[in-house]
Amino acid sequence: MNNQTIQPFLTVANYHLLEQQMNKLLQALATTKDKNVILAVRGIVDSEITAKLSLTEAQTQLIEKVFSVTDRAQGEEYLAQLIPYVIPFKAVTASTLKNLFKKEKKLKLPKLEEMDFQHISYLAWDDPGTHRKYIVIEQGEQLKAIKGTFSNTTIRGICALCNRHSDVGLLTTTVKGNIVGTFTNHSNYICADSQACNQHVTDIEKTQAFFERITQ
Repeated sequence: MNNQTIQPFLTVANYHLLEQQMNKLLQALATTKDKNVILAVRGIVDSEITAKLSLTEAQTQLIEKVFSVTDRAQGEEYLAQLIPYVIPFKAVTASTLKNLFKKEKKLKLPKLEEMDFQHISYLAWDDPGTHRKYIVIEQGEQLKAIKGTFSNTTIRGICALCNRHSDVGLLTTTVKGNIVGTFTNHSNYICADSQACNQHVTDIEKTQAFFERITQ
């Protein structure tokens, strides 16, 4: 099989799902010698991957190499081999962001030159001076943007974006109501560290559903 003929087919969330499942396998190998336990974990991993990814035969052969990983070094090599098959987040420019947040007269922009779009499922940044957080996500071929105030106080809880237990803060967003002159506030706990949060997104549909929920 010539892997070079396989076009990028993994979302960033898919990539992190595979990373998560690989770590599950490595954890099992490191903590037990019981073959039945290891086989059970392999079965769980296989089910998770099959449930989330719809693959061609060639793609399956590439992904199944995860079951050959036996240590961290091999795991890193496996993940590196997957990078060429990851569809990156749509590259954005300063002009793109200014257009998405037209009403922000003094929009503080993120350092786009430092962004690795092949490792993020959504783009987010903070403006500490105004306590605002800005988030951009892809939905279909479009970019969707939200902004809100973000609490400096963090607690341990479930993030509405990545659905993982972590240090979260309260994000409050405001959208226009159905009646003219009315507004609806939405408050949700999300990861304080957006970069770490991105590493935990393994189901982009749940993240997109969050956006749909707070923008209606």
